[in-house]
Order: sequence, then C-alpha cells, then structure tokens
Amino acid sequence: MTTEKKDIDAREFEGRVVLVTGAATGLGSVIAREFHARGAFTVMADQSNEVKEKASALGSSRVLGLTADLTVRKEVEAVRKEILLTCGTIDTVVNNVGKYTPVAISDITEDDFDDLIAINLKTVFLVTQCFMKDLLERQFGRVVNIASSDAYIPKVTNAHYAAAKAGVVSLTKTFAAELAPYVLVNGVSPGPISTETAQSQGWLANAIKRNPLGRAAEPSDIAEVVLFLASEKNRFINGETVVVNGGATMV
Repeated sequence: MTTEKKDIDAREFEGRVVLVTGAATGLGSVIAREFHARGAFTVMADQSNEVKEKASALGSSRVLGLTADLTVRKEVEAVRKEILLTCGTIDTVVNNVGKYTPVAISDITEDDFDDLIAINLKTVFLVTQCFMKDLLERQFGRVVNIASSDAYIPKVTNAHYAAAKAGVVSLTKTFAAELAPYVLVNGVSPGPISTETAQSQGWLANAIKRNPLGRAAEPSDIAEVVLFLASEKNRFINGETVVVNGGATMV
C-alpha cells in the first residue's frame, strides 16, 4: 500500500468507532492500523498487554488499547463499557481474535478442543452479541468476522480449528439475518498469512508451494477486504464470507 493511497483514504472512516479484537499482533494489528490511518477511532483489544504498546505506538488520541480475555462475558462487557465511556458509541466490530495450533486428531485433548473453540468461535458470539444492541440503536453498523479457508478444506492436523472456523462462517450468516437491515455482517476467510507466528510454526513454506500464486497472503491483502466490507461502499453484501487465499480452494 502506498503513502499516496493512504492520503486519499485518510478520511474514509472519519467519525467511525471501530473495535478490532486480537489486535496485539499479526493480522489484527495491521487491520487496526489501517482503520486508524483512514480516520477511525480505533479500539484495539487483546488478551496480551502488548496491545496497549501497539495502540500507544500509533501516537494518536484516536486509539484505545484494552486488555481483555474475550472468551469471558464479563470482560467483553467491560470492553463495551470502556468504549461507550470513551467514545459514546460504536458502529463497527472486527472479530479477529484467534489461535491456530496444528495437532493430529488422535492427539487433540478435550482441553485443546475447548480452548480453540472458545478462542476462535465463542469470542465471535460473545462480542457480537454484546455490541449488537448498540449497532441496532444506531441503525447502522458493520461486523466483519475473520474465519479461515480451513473451514472449507480442513486438514488432518486442525480438526478443532477447522470446526471452529466453520462455526464462524455459520454465525456470520445467523447474525446477518438477525441484524438486518441496519447492520451488515460478513466474514473473510484467509488462507495462510505471512506473519511471524505462521513462520515460526514451520508449515508456511509447504502452504506456499501449494498455492497457485506461489505465495502466502500479506496481512494487508486481508485488511483491504475487511476495510471494504466495513465501509459505506459496501451497501449490499450481507451474510457472506469472502475467501481470500490466492485460489487455494479451487485446486
């Protein structure tokens, strides 16, 4: 993304209040940064204290970093309270918090399963449910959920992750139906993303070899789709999950 393009879009989200979960690192931090660069008051939430450092690094009064475990309803409600106290309103939620741990089905413990379902699926439900009243009262809102291509092409090492992300796709449709016509709810299903975490887990190189475009997505590739779905340019896409994986699911 060029500086010129950011200058052109610098007021696109002016007056908007956006919550991005899982915003301390990786894709979430990039999504939050892009919303902020385009004028939004950006709330960055994450279980890690690093989220406050990332928010502070933006050097702006239009950003708020909050530490919370979003698998716990009380902590989600505390995030909502802080947002309303600081901003008075909210109109956009990006459910990005997630965790990926490759494990063979035979080795997945009950705790492993519960953990990934809670982080990848339960958070989407709790956060969206918590904020839906605020979005409906405004009679305008956008929710964007980060799913995964693994919801469609699961592997033998990610049964619990794939199940959770398939649930995100389903929840996206359900919330879209319930919150229409004022709130549009959509999802994005990325393929492998070139983040530090993915690179450290060792599976990224093989995924790149199988991709028709010969590379993994950059976080900005995904962020651009998220921002479009959250923007006022999107007026008629609802209940859909956009696959952004370089064509990996077509082969």
